Amino acid sequence: MVRKTKRVLALALTAMMATSALAGCAGGSDGGTQNSSQAPTGNNSATTSGGDVVSDVSVVDVDSDSVKQKLISAIASEAAKTNNEIKITLWCSSDDRSFEKKLVEDFKKEYASDQYTLDVDVNSSYGEDKAGGKIIESPGDGADVFNMADDQISTLVTAGAIAKVGDIFKGNVVANNTEDSVSACTVNGTTYAYPKTSDNGYFMYYDKRVFGDDEVGNLDEMIKKASENGKSVYLNVTGPWYMTGFFFTAGCDITYDVTTDTQVATFNTPEGLKAAKAICHISESEGKGFSGTPGTLGDNAYVQQGFEDGTLAAAVIGTWEGPVIKAAIGEENVGAAKLPTVLMDGKQEQLHSFGGYKVVGVNTHSQYPTTSHILAYYLTKESSQLSRYNERGLIPTNNKALEDETVNADPARKAIQEQAPYAHQQGTSVGGTYWAVNPQTVGTEAISNKGNLSDDKLNEILKNIVTQIDSAKKS
Repeated sequence: MVRKTKRVLALALTAMMATSALAGCAGGSDGGTQNSSQAPTGNNSATTSGGDVVSDVSVVDVDSDSVKQKLISAIASEAAKTNNEIKITLWCSSDDRSFEKKLVEDFKKEYASDQYTLDVDVNSSYGEDKAGGKIIESPGDGADVFNMADDQISTLVTAGAIAKVGDIFKGNVVANNTEDSVSACTVNGTTYAYPKTSDNGYFMYYDKRVFGDDEVGNLDEMIKKASENGKSVYLNVTGPWYMTGFFFTAGCDITYDVTTDTQVATFNTPEGLKAAKAICHISESEGKGFSGTPGTLGDNAYVQQGFEDGTLAAAVIGTWEGPVIKAAIGEENVGAAKLPTVLMDGKQEQLHSFGGYKVVGVNTHSQYPTTSHILAYYLTKESSQLSRYNERGLIPTNNKALEDETVNADPARKAIQEQAPYAHQQGTSVGGTYWAVNPQTVGTEAISNKGNLSDDKLNEILKNIVTQIDSAKKS
């Protein structure tokens, strides 16, 4: 992607941009699907990896006093319609709630004015996995600003439930964040969300006291060594997010059509059977160096407990668990690497994964669209992403934040980069219908039977999954 940016140096011109472009912050009932108006500084453009063109990537100095005052005036104008009070809601994950509340308090101080009162309710009623679905179900009752995984953007756009990025912030979002993260937020040339973190994927965390850095490349060997040390390697094969990596590895085609909200997965194939048999193979070691299910705890709690009590020597998980793993075994003992190889059809094959981004969206039905977009941008700008990394360990999407010395040295960032060639973007691979058909049945049955499942049984399970997907597609 060739990306040309034009910095706006004249504060007077910047202020004019701020005033005129704020109109683009209001999403409208059409979901912000209209083309963005051009700012008066030219017509630069960037082409996303998907071929979409993001118009006008002029960068605005949003933190300048001049622009900030214009934004405060815009908030005041919006507040004047409701007795000079702004009340908006922010949805985030329960893990992030404390941190997001701190950022919101900083935001309120930054944009404080005697012209209005600014109240932001930060709650975790709907986390990043459920926010988009709830907004679509009942947009009028949804949060003004919400955190989500990038695979929810397309369905939100189709439903007209997510506003396009405000014109004044569009150039900054496009120019300041990584190419792939911007592409993930862009549908048909329009950018609809603010990239926040680049770690909506998974890799392998391991205890360096058990495994050397050269001993985490083969899952069978890892399981064997973990067992010898009275510990286990954790990979949740009973959850669809992790289990699907085996099907990607086998070459199964999994696609999602946003225009019809339909899912196609070629699981009921010889390739699908190879993936299922690979899951059965490692499930034979359940309780003997391998753990394939979190039981009732859920992934995060299971991983935290396992490293704290010493029962886990490695786990396939994401950066959000990095801080607790470091606290449990000591930062100096934490290693991170791309996923290992797995035995599939008699050969060791590199295990694939899902990859993606966490982003922030604005509800088209917000009563305070201007304030909501200003908040969304504030939560995702460079300094906020760095603060989020320092406190939560979440890898940024902002290019400058990624240059930070501490971020660069984080083994998790290297692991994400090494896994990237084998990571499949959720936004183009799966939609809501995929999670609804319980594709994890293969792993659940494999764990329950310690991998002892016949090919006929596996083919029956795979056929069932595809039938469920087809039924969801036709409904």
